[in-house]
Amino acid sequence: MSSSDFKKVLPYALVVFFGYVGFSMPLPILPEMFLDSEVGILPSSYSNQLKTFLLGLIMSAYPVGQLIGSPILGKCSDRWGRKKIILISLFGCMLGYVLTALAARSYSVPGIFMGLLFCGLCEGNIAIAQSVVADLAAGPGGDKKKTIYFGWLNLFVCFAFIIGPILGGQLSDSSLISWFTFSTPFWIAAAMTLVGMGIILYFSEETKVRSIQDTALGYWESFKEGLMQKSLSKMYLVNFFLALGYFSYFRFFPVYLQNTFNFSSSLLGYTIAYGSVAFAVAAFLFLGPISKRMSPYKAVGLFSTLLAFSFVLVIIPAPSWSLLFTTIPANICLAVVMTYASVLVSNASSSSFQGQALGMLTSVQVMAEALTGIGGGLLAGHFSSLPIMIGASMLVISSVFLFAFREKKVDHAP
Repeated sequence: MSSSDFKKVLPYALVVFFGYVGFSMPLPILPEMFLDSEVGILPSSYSNQLKTFLLGLIMSAYPVGQLIGSPILGKCSDRWGRKKIILISLFGCMLGYVLTALAARSYSVPGIFMGLLFCGLCEGNIAIAQSVVADLAAGPGGDKKKTIYFGWLNLFVCFAFIIGPILGGQLSDSSLISWFTFSTPFWIAAAMTLVGMGIILYFSEETKVRSIQDTALGYWESFKEGLMQKSLSKMYLVNFFLALGYFSYFRFFPVYLQNTFNFSSSLLGYTIAYGSVAFAVAAFLFLGPISKRMSPYKAVGLFSTLLAFSFVLVIIPAPSWSLLFTTIPANICLAVVMTYASVLVSNASSSSFQGQALGMLTSVQVMAEALTGIGGGLLAGHFSSLPIMIGASMLVISSVFLFAFREKKVDHAP
């Protein structure tokens, strides 16, 4: 990445970092909030199946909001610029975290759901940051640039997943500081979002030099426009099954640990962070060499299959210390799959449609995330590793689709 490009991407990457710290902080505390019979917010009379179902609903709130908001925010960034829209997005996220913190403080499950739903509705950080990368990578050699630049964004995401879960586990632990509660991580997330607004306001540059003034901002029109492009629709289908796979792991790996090993929120945070270190190393060391040796098609097809096998490896019954070894392959494969999956969509879209295309990608992904939250919540109440096993099968299906599309080169949208 050139120094000038790095300076343009860095503010948006930092905002992505802060956004995912805020997103990942609740991950280790939600299982304890809803499943622990002693300190949880739900009545002890609730069955474990009901508690797990409500946990799944809460997990689905954020992605349901993203499903609605991301394509609209992406299209708005194509029309009015990346900087202006991401500032509006961050302000909405800050309000959402404040509402969630107030609801968590009062043990209001509907309030937590609505607060996270509003956060998701206003969450456009990653789609807009990816659009900035696509703006900078336009032209000769753009394919390699996108891979490296998207890899840098994912590197910031995984740094956030190292820091966020640890912070969340500690900030909710009243044994450390008496006034720490389940609401504290959400207050910190709101504060970090405010910092992100300041970074964008004072340090970012607008990268979208050409705006679209003649298209409507209708939600369904945006979807229809993207799905009518054959190459894009294929990549959305692949990404949908990929997201079903890796979100089944992201969302229910902590639940599996809670039910199987009775991990505390602090220990869950450390475990998630440990896996994210492997993600970070892979994003930093492997993406460049892989981009020289195989196309995005081959990379996603190969590593999604390896990812499916690594999920099975993680849940093979074993002592808890074995997680030190079994989580590493899963996170290495995740780094490759998540980076190249975005590259596939960006390559299939025209330069004037990047914001919309990547916003729709976020919607496709969070649609899968919402389904895994609701469906996985029902399944995990009976067998805690079942969502992860089904996620592995979804990854295999995505590889089958890529294999079916292999003979036709992904054509750029006209």
